Amino acid sequence: MRPAVFLDRDDTINVNADLPDAAWRGTPGDLLDPHHTHLIDGAESAIRRLKDAGYAIVIITNQGGVARGHGDVADIDAVNDRLRQLLPHDPLDADDAPPPIARSLIDACYACPHHPSGVVNHFADNHAWRKPNPGMVAAAIDELNLDPNRSWMVGDKQRDLDAALAAGIAPERALLIGPGKDLPDLAAATEIILAPPPMPRVLAASRVVLHADLSGDPRPLADERVRETVIASARAIAERTGIELLDTSATDTALTATLAASRVAAMGFAAELRRVTNAWHTKRHSRALWLDRSE
Repeated sequence: MRPAVFLDRDDTINVNADLPDAAWRGTPGDLLDPHHTHLIDGAESAIRRLKDAGYAIVIITNQGGVARGHGDVADIDAVNDRLRQLLPHDPLDADDAPPPIARSLIDACYACPHHPSGVVNHFADNHAWRKPNPGMVAAAIDELNLDPNRSWMVGDKQRDLDAALAAGIAPERALLIGPGKDLPDLAAATEIILAPPPMPRVLAASRVVLHADLSGDPRPLADERVRETVIASARAIAERTGIELLDTSATDTALTATLAASRVAAMGFAAELRRVTNAWHTKRHSRALWLDRSE
């Protein structure tokens, strides 16, 4: 299973909002004319970096202009094919023209021509593929054998992210781009996607030993209730303070706790455990449980 970067199309990869009036056959925003298909600055470089990093590149686009009667599915394909030309698998030299459809950085394009306010009966509905519904993302995951756990979504509208989330993409892997959004553009999103994961913070294990005060009882921890209370208190303090308690062991005269924590934190843990259990033991037996030291 491959990871993928799912990309919205218009205003994520190609210019849309800033196109001239001549680009539209009807409602602005539904780009169905390949002659007005232009990449956003930095989009090609970003997509090439994602591809080189091993991600499948999958376009996920709503194209409700077809439902509104401004074009047909062939027009959607024409714009997508133009994007494939502008994003060839092999980089072009400066003087080269975009080649005919051949190998492209784009692995697949999924488009939904449906819209609930459409006038074309066949497409006048809120289809399962129409974002924010997850249909296109889910279909791509299934058909292209993609791993949603390692995949990302980048789009300029919340519905793009919602579609990905509903298909199993983690929220932290759904990136909103555009003016005034979380990230300015696809290039910035690519920096997030390709950033190395943070190194895990590894703490060496620290061990602390509490020694029982034997002046009143030579074997205070032989009492099962005392032993269980001390160990339960250790677990509760660890949970409350966020310290990972790796192990506890007790003899009749001492308790040993091993923690994934610094030595300073471990000694603080031991002091709190001594305080809490001394208070309990004093109330029950009229004497402290521990010597006033630990190691």
